[in-house]
Amino acid sequence: MRVAAGRMPLLGHGPAMARDPMRFLRRLRDQGDVVTCCLGTVPVHQINSPELIRRVLVTDAHRFGRNRIFANARQLFGDGLATADEPVRMRQRRIMQPAFHRDRTDAYVDIMRTEIQRFVDRWRAGEVVVLDREVSRITLAVTAKALFRADLGSAAVGEVCRSLGPVLDGITKRAMLPAVYERIPTPGNRRFDAALRWFTTIVDDVTKAYRDSGADHGDLLSMLVASPMTDAEIRTQVLNILMAGTDTTAITLSWAFHELAVNPPVRRRMLAEIDTVLGGRPVTAADLPRLSYVDRVVAGTVRRHTPVWLLMRKALEPVRLGDVTIDAGAQVMISLPTLHRDPDLFPDPMRFDPDRPLDEQARTSALVPFGAGRHRCTGEAFAMAEMTTALVTVSRNWVPNPVPGHRVREVTRAFLRPDALPMTVYRRNTRNW
Repeated sequence: MRVAAGRMPLLGHGPAMARDPMRFLRRLRDQGDVVTCCLGTVPVHQINSPELIRRVLVTDAHRFGRNRIFANARQLFGDGLATADEPVRMRQRRIMQPAFHRDRTDAYVDIMRTEIQRFVDRWRAGEVVVLDREVSRITLAVTAKALFRADLGSAAVGEVCRSLGPVLDGITKRAMLPAVYERIPTPGNRRFDAALRWFTTIVDDVTKAYRDSGADHGDLLSMLVASPMTDAEIRTQVLNILMAGTDTTAITLSWAFHELAVNPPVRRRMLAEIDTVLGGRPVTAADLPRLSYVDRVVAGTVRRHTPVWLLMRKALEPVRLGDVTIDAGAQVMISLPTLHRDPDLFPDPMRFDPDRPLDEQARTSALVPFGAGRHRCTGEAFAMAEMTTALVTVSRNWVPNPVPGHRVREVTRAFLRPDALPMTVYRRNTRNW
């Protein structure tokens, strides 16, 4: 067993991990395919080889389960796609997969475009927009609207957007802390509990209205109501969909706008493709396959700025990975940004280049931004369509530029995100960009 250098008595490698997680994980990558560190006194094995990562996530996935964080999260909001373990998750995936089929995703593009346009129509040329916050509001509104498309659900969209913020803010903290924490009446806990109760009431009321109407409104909730799920299970899935469909998409979009702003040749090429394909009209689902360079911009951003910075698994039985035997019950971790920034796999990895060659082997073994195997993101097609639609809808008329003197830093929270992204927005028909 290869143990990482720098272990402290009792604390292990915890201080180094807390001080700068990405630097610590990058150092582990450089020490071998499987490297053991200690978080406190608990040994955790980081897997760095693409082949071994694929075994954990795909070929030997049945030998690994979710770890304690997911168990805590399930206590908060039930067994959903983002939290459930097998076999519950596989049953739910089969039920929900039709909601993300191509024909359904294509129908969502009009909703995406309308909601995104509604936000950017409020912008004023030359004003500074905190783009990461704005994009977070946009992705939440888009996901909520895709869930509740019918008139009887439209009133719920605003309420869901208002109540979900405190819920999402508290989920990660609660999932990572001992269960006793949530019983302490702190202001944050009170806000979380009140927001979760209100969210539950809204979703239950709309679900009942959908059941009573008996109609298919062409939205995600209609698919859930038509499934064998109970109302409690539907409520859990709604929260899971909103949780999974907002932060990671918003973070990727924020980084995409940043990369376009600091790489003018890439932005000019993307704008030229948009103008050629659309000819001045709004984007539709039929246009997405033709926007190949926009797709590569999104793919390049996801590789360079993968939001999910740590995956944790627990070995359910002894497993041999490389030259290391992982004992049953041992913790395993995978850092996707560390993998995607490995210079042996992606030369000059910090360079943003949508034309970077990504052959089929790299796509399947070393590039896994949406996960892989049984835990691959069910809503991947939805997320890709939303990000492409957002980039095109904004870029048709607006050009966000960096605020002079502001340095964008990468911070490690629940996700790997920009600390703040203030940008000055200009109309494309001006000379100010």
